[in-house]
Amino acid sequence: MKKVLKFAVVASIGAMALAGCSAADSSAGGSSAGANSKTPKDLVNAGQVTLCIDPEYPPLEYYADGSGGDIIGFDADAGRALADYWGVKIKYEVTSFDGLMPGLQSRRCDMILGGLYTSAARLQVADAAPIMNAGPAALAAPGLVGDLKTKLDLCGRKVVAQAASSNAASVTALGDECKKAGKAAPTLSEYPKTSDTVLAVLNGKADVLVETNVAAAYMVTQNKGRLEVANKVFDPDTTFGVFSKKGGALSPAIATAFKAMHDDGTLAKIATKYNLDPTILDVK
Repeated sequence: MKKVLKFAVVASIGAMALAGCSAADSSAGGSSAGANSKTPKDLVNAGQVTLCIDPEYPPLEYYADGSGGDIIGFDADAGRALADYWGVKIKYEVTSFDGLMPGLQSRRCDMILGGLYTSAARLQVADAAPIMNAGPAALAAPGLVGDLKTKLDLCGRKVVAQAASSNAASVTALGDECKKAGKAAPTLSEYPKTSDTVLAVLNGKADVLVETNVAAAYMVTQNKGRLEVANKVFDPDTTFGVFSKKGGALSPAIATAFKAMHDDGTLAKIATKYNLDPTILDVK
């Protein structure tokens, strides 16, 4: 589930304050061109693709000014690219995170493009086209990042993660691997807020922060020159999907469109814009 970036405000690290979503719609962006041969026939509103979205998860979806206005981020821009591909306009149906799936089921939107994992439970009630591999990532000061090439390079180091998170569990599990390799286990510290985990590294209380890869990308943009991501330390362990009505005719059209946008480099360009590693889009 999308949990990792409900950031508390910490001005010293430039974290963006994100206000709660209202039920209002946002309709920024999208194509003004007419429908084309790629345009699906069963959109909720003809000539318009409607996306259920919760803009509180940078860098995937968030408000440009922190509390309103244009919705930006990888998912938001990918939605705009999809509208252009189909030759339709775009509408964002803004809802709370727990309202995303009900919004899809009640036909308030055509799809959910909003940082949802493709869990078995969700796939029982909706279809999903894979869009992005997700998993833990290691962040550290620029001078240390070059030394972090595999998980075992975290052995014996002071590591921080959000309390009770899957990332903290990954660090704990790594302890056994370190011991088998004849190395000391990482010393794990846990903090309830992600902002505090960032500060722990910036203040020298920890060497490495383990955070979900998409969240890590945003943290780096807010702390340029002070934090970097050590790529390939962890393997992705889950997948984000674009969800649509179960068994609906729109599902194959979505899968086809996103494959085409992956193959022509459109999605990679958007990922780079938001400091995401384009290789995480290579979903099999």
